[in-house]
Amino acid sequence: MGRVFSTEPDTDAIAETGIDTDNDIAAAGDADADIADQRDADEPFFGMHSEGLVLTGLALGPGLRRAARVCIAAALGLGVLFWLVLVAVYGYRVFVRGGDVNPDMPHLRDVRPWTAYYLVGAVWAVAVGVFGLVTRGSSRRLLWCFGCLVSAFYWPIGMAGSMVLLAWQRREAAAPRRLALGALAVLVAAGGSLWRFGAPSDPASAHAIAVGSDGDLLGTWHSRTGMSVELRGDGTYDASALSGGGLGSGDGVPASSGRWDSEALDGYSGVRLEVDGDLAQSLVFDVYRAGPDLLLCATDDPAHPCRVVLRRA
Repeated sequence: MGRVFSTEPDTDAIAETGIDTDNDIAAAGDADADIADQRDADEPFFGMHSEGLVLTGLALGPGLRRAARVCIAAALGLGVLFWLVLVAVYGYRVFVRGGDVNPDMPHLRDVRPWTAYYLVGAVWAVAVGVFGLVTRGSSRRLLWCFGCLVSAFYWPIGMAGSMVLLAWQRREAAAPRRLALGALAVLVAAGGSLWRFGAPSDPASAHAIAVGSDGDLLGTWHSRTGMSVELRGDGTYDASALSGGGLGSGDGVPASSGRWDSEALDGYSGVRLEVDGDLAQSLVFDVYRAGPDLLLCATDDPAHPCRVVLRRA
């Protein structure tokens, strides 16, 4: 008779070798699960494996997390575009326009230092948004970047918080380096807040006001282009060539005289000149304050209320 060979494992021989097959199988299963979890964690949030689940709305667990990351990433992208526009606007105001200095308003404060604060915030928002998109980090990192982006008008807080978080996560770093990062966070929060709230309380530009009486308006007013008007206490005036005050572009009034009176509109003061006694050809100037100076302003464009500016001699 020939010998019969069995294909079943010799359990006695395996037992003698001391190999625990059940534990080995269980360990192999755990390793496969870890690899699967790692593959899910490393998958980009625009990955092909997740888009079908996101679109159908039937995803559970990791699928919903990937959908949330897609939404946050899309919001970050739109936010970066928004802040890029503000970078261009604030950069133009700081570096190109050369401040708000107007020869008719020499005592206005230069607003560029406070505009630069917002320029830094806009650059910070773009930088943190791009960082969140490029690194394709976890949902928590994306949420943190999105929070810094939407609060960029108060960027000292977000920037200092990021430094503190970085120092907390790098526990293996040397203690002096972590302390230096924490001290820098305090300086950024304090210095940036002083920069923000150190702006002048009043608008650093000309603004309409109400005067206490007609006596505050008496005197001779003139412009750099040669226009002048003298307001007298008896209600009469004399003026050289005038323009503005509701006239069309390019229109002007030659030397004239007549009566004037003050008027109030929406709580602000104005001056009406009746040209040669003709009420239909009245010129209206609004009273503004620029720094310590009073101005008479007129324009044919409501968006630029001081196209014509008269200052008191």
